[in-house]
Amino acid sequence: MRDLGVNISRIGVGIVLLAIGLYKFTSKEAEAIFADASNSPILSWLYKLGSHQFVSNMIGAMEILIALLIFFGFKNQKAALMGGILGTCTFLVTLSFFFTSPSEDVFTMVDWCPTPNGFILKDIVFLGVCLQLSIENW
Repeated sequence: MRDLGVNISRIGVGIVLLAIGLYKFTSKEAEAIFADASNSPILSWLYKLGSHQFVSNMIGAMEILIALLIFFGFKNQKAALMGGILGTCTFLVTLSFFFTSPSEDVFTMVDWCPTPNGFILKDIVFLGVCLQLSIENW
C-alpha cells in the first residue's frame, strides 16, 4: 500500500508518454512541435537530418521506448533505471523550451495574466517521477 501513489504516478507517466509518442507520428503534431524543437539548441540539429515528420517520428519513438521501459520497470530493475534516466533527460529538454521557444509558444494570455503552456508544465511533475524512478533503481 505504501507504494501505491508511486506506482500510479509511474503508470500515469507511462500512459501519457505512450499516447504523446504515438501522436508524434501525425503530421499535425509534427508541425506543432516544430517551433519548440527547432529553437532548441539541443534538438534543432535533428532538422538537418530530415523533415518535420522525420524529427517528430524520432522524438515519438523515443517517448514510446521510455514508456515501455517504465512499464517493464515493474518487473526489471534495469528497465526501470533506463526509463527513469531517459525520461529525466527528455523532460529536462522539454522544460528547457521555457528558455528557448518564442514567448508566444510558451505563454498564453488568460484574461490579463500570462499563463505557462500546460504541455510544458506537466513536465515538471513527470521530471520528478522519472528522477525518483532513477534514484530508486540506481
